[in-house]
Amino acid sequence: MAVARAVYSDARVLLLDEPLAAMGAKEGALILDLIRDLKARGDVSVIIIAHNYAQVLDVCDRVNLLQHGTITFDRRTAEVSVEELTELVVAEYRSRRNRR
Repeated sequence: MAVARAVYSDARVLLLDEPLAAMGAKEGALILDLIRDLKARGDVSVIIIAHNYAQVLDVCDRVNLLQHGTITFDRRTAEVSVEELTELVVAEYRSRRNRR
């Protein structure tokens, strides 16, 4: 509902933390459409925190990976794949496990 309100308000920045969590496929598609509408307007910055890389690449212009409070990866979505993002996260996970 917050995404829908932002479409019709004067919001300049919208921060969405896992906006599709606990949503069915139909509801998730509607939310992604609303996010695309906001993007098309061009007057709202949308920041999405999500773990579904396919959805991120579908609606975002850039992807950032935040590790230990630092942005360790910053690229245009056209320059990255789901597989590359997954490999980066898995490598970080394995690195942390090996340090224990």
